[in-house]
Amino acid sequence: MEGMVDSTLTYLRGETESEEPRQADLAAILSTLCDDAADRGASAAYAGPDRVPMLLRPVAVKRALANLVENAVKHGGGVCVTLGEAAGTVTVRVEDDGPGIPEADLEAAFEPFHRLDASRDRGTGGTGLGLAITRQVVTAHGGTVALANRPGGGLMATVQLPRTGTIRNDGGLD
Repeated sequence: MEGMVDSTLTYLRGETESEEPRQADLAAILSTLCDDAADRGASAAYAGPDRVPMLLRPVAVKRALANLVENAVKHGGGVCVTLGEAAGTVTVRVEDDGPGIPEADLEAAFEPFHRLDASRDRGTGGTGLGLAITRQVVTAHGGTVALANRPGGGLMATVQLPRTGTIRNDGGLD
């Protein structure tokens, strides 16, 4: 019950609004999420650069990406996270080898309280807010998030974030 209330409040208040943007390493965030999943016994791998410093709200971004990683582990049996950079944009891909989801539910999955798993058991079903929170955070950062079924099976979540600058040592923006 506590988790449901926390998720609901996080979504309703828009967690990104209270956190100030600061320089953070997106690669370190993703690597840590994969390491945490592996420590819990999941198959989890990160592929990408060792460092990708960006101006962002790190707590909110970590929560958004953790939702994607946890969904992949829970419903896909494991996760492969890749990070790439090109032309002022970073792209995060979170892939699993699970069953995927029906095409009609790819966009609906981001709606608040929309649960693809009809189970009411907290072990198998969530509150239906994880992907809504993810979209809220990514959109607040000027980015996009989308789901797609992988041709060979499984699901891929793609997050694109703009590289909006970095914080210099003197506190100014580049």
